[in-house]
Amino acid sequence: MFFSGYTMDSWQQWKIVCLTTMSVEEIENVYIFGLLIKGFLLFAVGGYLAYRVIHKMWAAVQSIPKLPAMLDGVCRGINTQTGMLREQNRKLDTILEQNHSLVVVGLRV
Repeated sequence: MFFSGYTMDSWQQWKIVCLTTMSVEEIENVYIFGLLIKGFLLFAVGGYLAYRVIHKMWAAVQSIPKLPAMLDGVCRGINTQTGMLREQNRKLDTILEQNHSLVVVGLRV
């Protein structure tokens, strides 16, 4: 087995270069090292994904005591908007009644 690499020659073409000959034991060591690195990276990614899930669950648990206050705020906002819509509706009804009475009398605005 050979440990090889690539180099670019003066004609801008890639050529394979033999760096050294390797024994079977050395090749096994390279593969073991590669598997070690891959295992470490997979372990790190899995740990990060578990951390994200735990963090989301912790945030959900922490927000449960705040839920009544949030609902109260939303309900107050809805009640305020409903009151404003009722007021606008009342004003529009008043304007429509005034215009209707003018049309009935025969006056057009």
